[in-house]
Amino acid sequence: MATELDLAVTRVTVILNTPDDWFTWLFIRRDVANRNGLWQYIDPDVAKELLPQLTEDVEPQLTDYMAGATRLSALTADDRESYRWECDRWERRRSEYRTQKKALADLNTDISKTIAVRHIHLIKDHETPYDRLVALKKFLCPTDSTRRRELADKYNALKTAPRAAKKVEQ
Repeated sequence: MATELDLAVTRVTVILNTPDDWFTWLFIRRDVANRNGLWQYIDPDVAKELLPQLTEDVEPQLTDYMAGATRLSALTADDRESYRWECDRWERRRSEYRTQKKALADLNTDISKTIAVRHIHLIKDHETPYDRLVALKKFLCPTDSTRRRELADKYNALKTAPRAAKKVEQ
């Protein structure tokens, strides 16, 4: 049975302030990027030269089907059909490209809006989401040894009993 609470949408915003926030903050950015098919273009764990580039397809030309053609009527019936099919395909891909390009710009804005003000200087000279993520990772991603030490400290804190045991009410 559904209640009013089931219909409520809770929006979580994680602000990247300390290295403790890094993994949760990055998870949310990755989730948004994956929803739009963009993570492969901005993954900060991949070297920039190995990343694929988001590019717009080239519009089909009549000359691709017949040298010197300037009008559709110059093509054979089969070539006209192929040309129209390629144009339709190009329009769909162009629409997808524009959607991804806008999502990339939105993600770039989202990155700048979800970091602590004191870290803005880290990204102010970086234009792309990839460059911003790399810059933030360099300063805010905990190293493996730091992460192990923090987890060990948390584990040891959990092993010790609280100083003042409180009476638990049933």
